[in-house]
Amino acid sequence: MAPWEVMMRKSVFVLSALTVLAATLSCNEEEASDSQVTTEQIDVEQTSEEPVNEEPVTPEEEIIEETTSEHHPSANLERCYATSINTPESNFCPENVFDDDPNTYWATMPGAAPDEGLFFSFEKPVIISAISIQVLPGSGSIEGIKYYQLYINGLESPIRRATDEPVPINAWVKSIFIRIDATDSMESQVNGIRYAGNLPVGISEITLLVMNGNGDEVPLLVHPIGRTGGHVQASSCLEPMEAYHTDFLFDSRSEFGWSDGNQTSTGDGENLTFFFDQPQRIEKIKIWNGYQRSQTHFDQNERASVISFGADGGNAPKYQLSDTMEPQVITLDTPLEDRSFTMNILEIHEGATYKDLVISELRFFNGEEWFVLDSGESQSRKHDILEWAQNTSADAFIDKQVFSSYYAEQEYFTQTLVLRSNGSFILWKHREQDGDTEIMYADGNWQIIDDNAVRIFGRLHRIGRYSQASYDPYSGVRPGQEPDMDRITIFNDILEFDGSHISSDRGMFEDFTF
Repeated sequence: MAPWEVMMRKSVFVLSALTVLAATLSCNEEEASDSQVTTEQIDVEQTSEEPVNEEPVTPEEEIIEETTSEHHPSANLERCYATSINTPESNFCPENVFDDDPNTYWATMPGAAPDEGLFFSFEKPVIISAISIQVLPGSGSIEGIKYYQLYINGLESPIRRATDEPVPINAWVKSIFIRIDATDSMESQVNGIRYAGNLPVGISEITLLVMNGNGDEVPLLVHPIGRTGGHVQASSCLEPMEAYHTDFLFDSRSEFGWSDGNQTSTGDGENLTFFFDQPQRIEKIKIWNGYQRSQTHFDQNERASVISFGADGGNAPKYQLSDTMEPQVITLDTPLEDRSFTMNILEIHEGATYKDLVISELRFFNGEEWFVLDSGESQSRKHDILEWAQNTSADAFIDKQVFSSYYAEQEYFTQTLVLRSNGSFILWKHREQDGDTEIMYADGNWQIIDDNAVRIFGRLHRIGRYSQASYDPYSGVRPGQEPDMDRITIFNDILEFDGSHISSDRGMFEDFTF
């Protein structure tokens, strides 16, 4: 294997997702959830907390595969997102890869390629025998994908050359993440911006092969999450609003969410009103309670304990919520039909540190499918960021992976940074020296301070393994391979930049030069 391939295998991007992530939070000194960080908080240690969305799934869990019939197996998506989406987003959304139409596709923002990806998970695990990924070939308008990497239930697989050939899986699958590793024209060993082009990359179709009731291998019919237009009105929202906007309730990224804006009082008494463009029927609600970026975020911020939900102006029965990071389904006492609905927060689970109430994700069920509300406002916020970047030196690196590395005898170091126009970021560092391995990554969101500085905040994860085999945080902790250090903290930092450098006020990384 070539040295750059070894390097890329080690410098795996971590979501935010997943928790790649991906989103537009920000941090200032008034924020409670991420940016009011003290030295003591930075030393809070978490264990067994990984940036993966599911643990490996086994048949012993007795989860039944969803089928429409024994001849045509199907499954419903629970979450689906891409770390970067070209505009207009409705034309290039990640759900296009499941529509069986090669003329539609998911595409990244121009210039976004390495370390971007597409994540999807099912409501119930499915036994998948193989996956086929049809990438868009390079052309005058598309940059070709050369290599990609799969993460099945959060566990990494080898980096692969992009072909249409099916990749064997033969396992129960809850989630899949496809990370773009390299493009056709990318300069893999160059420090700075390795893909200097301004074309997007894309995937047109993903085919999942399963066995039907007759023992034949057939494509799985994937049902996307429904989407309908509307907007949400919150009683309050934590400032800056673009950091905790109600759009995050429906973006499929449980690491981001809405937070109320009353920092001196608890979240009971807050409410969310959902206005739909057309009348909707709602029979159930699915809720990801609390701030699910990490267990630390969940514990330190408030969660809803009792809510009411009803058609606007009508009866609103009460419903109890558990204090858990697992998604919860609420069956309404009576199905509702209207164009507007209100959720009231009546009681809360107290946060250990902050009085910020957070809800990370919501879904509605109409009797046939789960659906989300799409306001379209995320695209306007992206436009504002791009407009700012075009008038500053940030235009050189927004939506692009910035890379640096060096090699010496018994030492290897690499780091990458991506600041996305959707307001999310991912920072990755990997150092190996004398048999020891240290890994640090941070993901979350960033906020404009001025024309030469931005503030980043979110989750900082440090992993150390000393005189043991190297460790990849996407891989999950395997029995007998627990790292010597595994720490998640809440953090914020100021990044300063000009036309050729990016530096960290806190020294989180070596200066990037591009």
